[in-house]
Amino acid sequence: MTLAHLSDLHFGRIAHPGIVDALVDEVNGGAVELVVLSGDLTQRARHSEFEAARAMLDRISPPVLVVAGNHDVYPWWRPVRRLATPLRRYQRYITADLAPSFVTDDVAVQGLTSAFGATIKGGRIGPGDRQVLRTAFEDVGAEAFRVLVLHHHLTELQSLGPHDVARQARKTLDAAVEVGVDLILCGHLHISQIEPITIIPGERRIIVASAGTATSNRWRTSHGPTNFYNVLSIEDEAFHIEERRYVPSDEHFVRESTTRFDRTPAVVSG
Repeated sequence: MTLAHLSDLHFGRIAHPGIVDALVDEVNGGAVELVVLSGDLTQRARHSEFEAARAMLDRISPPVLVVAGNHDVYPWWRPVRRLATPLRRYQRYITADLAPSFVTDDVAVQGLTSAFGATIKGGRIGPGDRQVLRTAFEDVGAEAFRVLVLHHHLTELQSLGPHDVARQARKTLDAAVEVGVDLILCGHLHISQIEPITIIPGERRIIVASAGTATSNRWRTSHGPTNFYNVLSIEDEAFHIEERRYVPSDEHFVRESTTRFDRTPAVVSG
């Protein structure tokens, strides 16, 4: 199976006039069988931003699994709605399902919503979310490749230094280990980074793929103003994560790098 992983679109802060069209055309023109979108579709959760995000999603041909980000909740100047019904607009325009899933015989993908209204940019995964995670993979075959999708991170990536992680992240990471998650797809940091997380030395590791901002000008990288998304190819013995970077002058995405992981605790990068 081939998945496209997009994150942090931030409609309202689109970086280049042609970048949305280029992204849609590339996803539709490839062999992508599922598009995963890990949050922050909008900049300020405005109606017009959600409408633009909805229009983009409607143009994507493969199925789309999407979770909300902290920018998709009501903004801070709407405090009552932010606390009481933080994702009302997101659920109206994008999806009412806050724990979406996609399951085949070979691949199982489960999304969780880490965004909520009681913080400016942080995330949280509660006991109910962890129960959803545990239940999601109960009937999945032992050989299936298991993917968890959420906006915020469950652990710091060592190569990035200190950064935001969700509340109750460690408990959620432990639950992911319990159910055999192979890969965590997330965003939030606006930096494209792929890193194996060692859980049990020599026995168990999970790969974390943090996608950069696919379409916005909210860059947070030492590489300068760049937009990224990832393409994940899952095979019987291994999987590959290709980071694709947008070239504004050519109005298309190009391969930046590809990392290969064996579907065992061993890992080979290239």
